[in-house]
Amino acid sequence: MKDRITFGIIGRGRFGALWARCLGRLGRVVVCGRKSSPALFKKAMAADILFLAVPISQMEKCCRRISPFLGPRTIVADVCSVKEYPAKIMRRILPGTQPIVATHPLFGPDSVARLGLPGQKIVVSVLRASAKQKAFFESIFKTLKLKIIHATPEEHDRQMARSQALVHFIGRGLQSLNLRPQDISTPDYQFLLRMNDMVTHDTRQLFLDMQRYNRFAKKIRQRFLNDLKRINSKIQR
Repeated sequence: MKDRITFGIIGRGRFGALWARCLGRLGRVVVCGRKSSPALFKKAMAADILFLAVPISQMEKCCRRISPFLGPRTIVADVCSVKEYPAKIMRRILPGTQPIVATHPLFGPDSVARLGLPGQKIVVSVLRASAKQKAFFESIFKTLKLKIIHATPEEHDRQMARSQALVHFIGRGLQSLNLRPQDISTPDYQFLLRMNDMVTHDTRQLFLDMQRYNRFAKKIRQRFLNDLKRINSKIQR
């Protein structure tokens, strides 16, 4: 890995802050928000790797903003929880020679605080990069001791419709029940409490975006709701 790596991060949310701390172990990190100075923005655009840690619904606006200012060798990578949509946006808006990678870190501030960073998983889909750029980019994650999973954007979204979108859908549904720890409960009840607690720290925007921008999520949600109705109808008989 090259010395004095520079990282840019667009986005000052919970994950952007976590990612800045993680990458700060490896090099210099410049974090930009909507109100950052032009000088700070310019430094981020010239970084070796620029991570876009913005809401999925803001990806197009973000890419249009940064496109004219990117360094020609800067590797641009998103960290969205869906992959087909950001991949399409980056390919369409960013310069045709710009190296771009779609990623999804399968962890966040809560899981890292509980389990640590080493061993956590990250999905990587190289959209446009040389073999050397790919090796350099992935060396970052290997140094952080992350487990790299290679997948196409479509394959990622198809699997995440079940493992993330559905889980968050159920978790949000549990919130109105106001579940709390109680003396009389089976061990399985703890899974419901953890699922409920897991989604309370994420923004409503993240929840809506992962449902709306993953084209496979609606079908899974509808199948789940239909099955619940079917099960309930049998109980009522």
